[in-house]
Amino acid sequence: MNPIIYEASLAGLLRLILVVLVVYAIFSFVMRYILPSVMRNYVSNIQKQFTEQHQKQQDFQEQKKEGEISITYVDKEKAKVHTSADADYVDYEEIK
Repeated sequence: MNPIIYEASLAGLLRLILVVLVVYAIFSFVMRYILPSVMRNYVSNIQKQFTEQHQKQQDFQEQKKEGEISITYVDKEKAKVHTSADADYVDYEEIK
């Protein structure tokens, strides 16, 4: 088996430096211009969703009059609450 041996050359070193500089320039461009824009859009969408949800909640609360009773139905699967009977009992002894 004949191992492949690479010789260091000035052309190879210059190519390596050029590749590193290009990768750095692309990374710098993305981090400076593209990523902030993407994050701004993401935060804007989340903020809009929060505002809409908050507005719906306020509208619902304003619809109810004082002393009025409202019943909100909850899905049985979502409302399933774990009781202490569901938990496993673990016997222990106090160590002094």
